[in-house]
Amino acid sequence: MENKKAIFLDMDGTTLDDNKQMSEENLEALRLAAEAGHEVVITTGRTDSSAGYLRKRYGLDRIGCRYMIVYNGAAILDCETGKRLYSRTIPMEYTKAVIEAARREHLYLHTYAGDLVLTEREDENLAVYLKRTSMKARIVPDLMEAIEQPVHKLLAVAVREPDRLLAFQDSQAAWARGKVDMYFSCREYLEVVAEGVSKGDALLRFCRMMGIPAKQTIAAGDEGNDLSMIRAAGTGCAVANAQEEVKQAADYVTAHDNNHSAVAEIVKRFLL
Repeated sequence: MENKKAIFLDMDGTTLDDNKQMSEENLEALRLAAEAGHEVVITTGRTDSSAGYLRKRYGLDRIGCRYMIVYNGAAILDCETGKRLYSRTIPMEYTKAVIEAARREHLYLHTYAGDLVLTEREDENLAVYLKRTSMKARIVPDLMEAIEQPVHKLLAVAVREPDRLLAFQDSQAAWARGKVDMYFSCREYLEVVAEGVSKGDALLRFCRMMGIPAKQTIAAGDEGNDLSMIRAAGTGCAVANAQEEVKQAADYVTAHDNNHSAVAEIVKRFLL
């Protein structure tokens, strides 16, 4: 379809409300967009299993949402075939360096094994994360030894003292440059991915795979890890509750926030 567009949707804080629910208005707008022949692409920092759970729970699978970008752009999935169209993991030596640095700073850190959170510490940070994502965890004595293959991302969490994450990001900046990227998906979450991995990079990769011009894309987000795709998209949108930096980078800021169907507003304005 010559006028086919793609919309790339951050989930938490954008498509989902503060209670992790999707409004009927958002879903209906996305259904109409898919029915019109446009691609609806979940684009999230979540794992493939966690994002897949959201896709099915809210009926996005039934309206034609076939593709997902997960781990902040480290993987692109075709949910119909179960194939990974793209995958980029962190080299093991860099994973080890981050784990050891987090231990020295007494900072909570985890990664993933299948549909499980993998971590050395069972504390409030883990409890909050599991509640927010509906995932389960496996506690291990040594995180590095428990990792059987290169991972797509690591996540440092500091629920009560988020400033510690900023300090950690600063302390690791010198060695991390050109090796891993660290950025925030919310105040309490510091994402660690392979160098160059971002939602924006994945958006452009997806467009090349599908033959969709980048100028015919819309991206919607609210946090620092959404900045790259908002800048890469033909039309970058920030929801009303977005961080100020994200609003400044956007072409359009919604009148509504994530608790009042901001995504439906975007779809109606730019796709329908």
